[in-house]
Amino acid sequence: MTTLPSHRPYNPAGLSFTSASILLFTLISPKFLSCNAFSSNNALGNCSTRAASTPQLLTPESITKISNGSVEIIPNWLPPALVRSLRDDARSLFADGQFRPDGLTNAALKKSDQGFTPRADRQTFRGGAGWTSDVGNLTARLEFADRMRALRLELAAGLDRPTLAPEGQLKHEMTYNWYEPGAKLGRHLDEHHEETKGVDGWLSPTRRSVTWLVYLNDAWRKEEGGVLRCFPRGEDCLSSAPVGAHEGNLQVGWINRSDPVFLDCFRPSLQAALYRVQKGEANNGSTEDRQYLSAVDFDVPGQPIEFSRFLAPEFQGTFEQISTSRLDPRFAGTAATGATTAVASSNDEKTVLDIVPAAGTLVLFDSVTLPHLVREVTGTRQRIAVTGWFHEESQFVIEI
Repeated sequence: MTTLPSHRPYNPAGLSFTSASILLFTLISPKFLSCNAFSSNNALGNCSTRAASTPQLLTPESITKISNGSVEIIPNWLPPALVRSLRDDARSLFADGQFRPDGLTNAALKKSDQGFTPRADRQTFRGGAGWTSDVGNLTARLEFADRMRALRLELAAGLDRPTLAPEGQLKHEMTYNWYEPGAKLGRHLDEHHEETKGVDGWLSPTRRSVTWLVYLNDAWRKEEGGVLRCFPRGEDCLSSAPVGAHEGNLQVGWINRSDPVFLDCFRPSLQAALYRVQKGEANNGSTEDRQYLSAVDFDVPGQPIEFSRFLAPEFQGTFEQISTSRLDPRFAGTAATGATTAVASSNDEKTVLDIVPAAGTLVLFDSVTLPHLVREVTGTRQRIAVTGWFHEESQFVIEI
């Protein structure tokens, strides 16, 4: 048995789910939106199973927002008692030295050379003990992990991403985030196509699929800073098809404003190609056909990467790349200086969504398609959240 990267994730359980219908995410303002903060969390393995009578944690509208590239925000999603328990736990663990600076990493530089500091950068609990370690209030953390596990199972079914469901080593991530006054986090994506990661690509059997945050700050005000700034697609260019990945090929851009563009690295030529998905004529348009957009198949170069130069001339004018060296430090070269290269002007985006980190709020979005950042904390309090990622398979097993 040999493990190889594939364009189609392996489904060990043979699960099948029905794709969610696609709805439009209506923005309150086409230019700028400001909402009360919320956070989302990630499910963890080895947690108890929810009783069958527990109500659903998400609505169908929540699923469609994530599926078409929007941000789902649910205020007061986490019960107040659990919010207080987790906030007190995070403070106790911080006092015990269980957090470490954990800013955005430029893959071209050693982490030790990037100058992360407690005052300027995010700090995470996973820098010390793990989520299930017997430190602090483990009971509260396990209760939260159980709730997140139930959320993950709903997402697996609703988004038709069945490999979100299984537990396993390296499957899912969960941690506390801590920002001191003055700290911030530059613009970035949480996941990229494996082929764009160079020597670090195709090393893990899973990838980040859904990003979640759950905020723990009591009565946080917008004047205190620290908002989560997201750059979703505008109302007039939301996707009419699921975003993020198609048959395991991750999205790298958009064409004609609303059509996802995917990178296929498993062409018969042993090279790569860019394509979009169009409805086929068979079975009343229920089939999906790939329309390849590349002029010719190509070898994916090292970072920084500009995919537009590989497109046929007729597609170059309407192509938008999600992540570039200017907007994301993970796409930067050795001349970059870390997170500072990732902060973009809001003038670069047609839609800006600011989310104030209010206690109990859950935030969910696709890890591949939504650029985001955390603005500087300008108040005197620490910004605290539980954050993480649900993973799905990125490799499969074949017999040779």
